[in-house]
Amino acid sequence: MSVPTAPTAAGETAAGGHPGPAPEPADPQARDLARRVARAAAELVHDAADAVLIERLHQAGIRPILLKGPVTAHRLYPGEYRPRADCDLLVASGRLAAARAVAVAAGYCPREPSPHAQAYCHPNGQVLDLHWTLPVVSPPAERVWATLSRHRVAFALGGTAVDALDLPAHAFHLLVHTAGAPARSSGARRDLDRAVAAFDLATWRGALEVADELDARAAVIAALRTGSPACWRLADELGLPVRVPFTWRLWLADQSLLLNAQLILRSASPQRRRTILRRWLVPTRAELAGWSARPEVQAATPAALPPAARLLWYRVHQLALFSVALRRATRQPAAPRPAPAQPGSAPSG
Repeated sequence: MSVPTAPTAAGETAAGGHPGPAPEPADPQARDLARRVARAAAELVHDAADAVLIERLHQAGIRPILLKGPVTAHRLYPGEYRPRADCDLLVASGRLAAARAVAVAAGYCPREPSPHAQAYCHPNGQVLDLHWTLPVVSPPAERVWATLSRHRVAFALGGTAVDALDLPAHAFHLLVHTAGAPARSSGARRDLDRAVAAFDLATWRGALEVADELDARAAVIAALRTGSPACWRLADELGLPVRVPFTWRLWLADQSLLLNAQLILRSASPQRRRTILRRWLVPTRAELAGWSARPEVQAATPAALPPAARLLWYRVHQLALFSVALRRATRQPAAPRPAPAQPGSAPSG
């Protein structure tokens, strides 16, 4: 069973099925229609590829839970395009080795693991994040799985019946995802704001119950109290405290990724920790080239610099960002002011 090839937004396939992108129509309306058709086609192929992989896992006796991605798009962006970069699957820790074997057999290549998931890339451009736990959740993976697996519901993906989280657990996951990815949280914040507008108060109370089961109430408070006016109102309705602890304020203010690196070190085995430190402190030429090719390094450093100087520049840049985060974290977040009403708009009743 092959994995479908993901098309680009211009309509060509990642495997090179066309010699190049089709020319865009000159008419703006036709151009917009062509882009929307290309996006819809890309979504269908992504869903089909994810469904094929999940079917392989089912055949191996593994029942993963589909996180975010298509579920968030279906529930929070009906009729709209929501871009996604990967497929997030939560797997019981006891089945993780078997799930990894299925992914590798399907052509996925492992990348650097994070403290909560292992990323895999397919040659056709598909990306898999195989989770054994969730970010910023401290209980053992077995307890996370036991809690979230009680919140399974059926979800249709590319013609395949898969497991997803129910609304309260989904709302909880959106909260911890927002709290867990501060350096790239604009999409997570947008999803959370959509959920705050779409889900009723009973759902959010259920989400808080899930958070309490997983000792994650502090993450919920941090996500809501550093968010939009709607998030603040929800926090008030849930009776959550206004104060956000300093450690959470620092984590959410940090754009340097240094705290994330420290988390990776803490969660690694002693042998892997030594390997990571050696690669960070005394990288080989190949590792230097790999570091300098990373998007975050390229975006923050002059392209003319050699790899070693580019990495040094980036490290100084990280320290500067972290000092800014420290200054910001010393201040408690204040309730954001609602956006001013548009001229001529009726007052809300």
